[in-house]
Amino acid sequence: MKSCPSTGLHRVSLLPLGESDGDPTALVLVPFTTPYADGQSLRARLQAVLGRQLRGYSLAFDVPRRTAKGTLYIHRRDLESAKRCLASGLPQLEMGCAASVSCAGALSCH
Repeated sequence: MKSCPSTGLHRVSLLPLGESDGDPTALVLVPFTTPYADGQSLRARLQAVLGRQLRGYSLAFDVPRRTAKGTLYIHRRDLESAKRCLASGLPQLEMGCAASVSCAGALSCH
């Protein structure tokens, strides 16, 4: 885990990426924005709401606006369940378009 207080970034290590776009174990990126009061509480809440569905994440904090932007890394097979968990556990969280990840770094929107 790496923490950069000067820039407000926080990242956790990711598990290996799946190569196939149709692979249910392939990771998808889910960008999000949410208000937050405390960065550590937000991290704990994300982990509590998603549990084992959360395979990794990155966060950037806009301290003056008290907003966090980030990306969640979730297995494709867990995407719908994770969206439901986020909608009920973090209703103020706004999700963007989920994108597939390949080892080559190409993204395709879903």
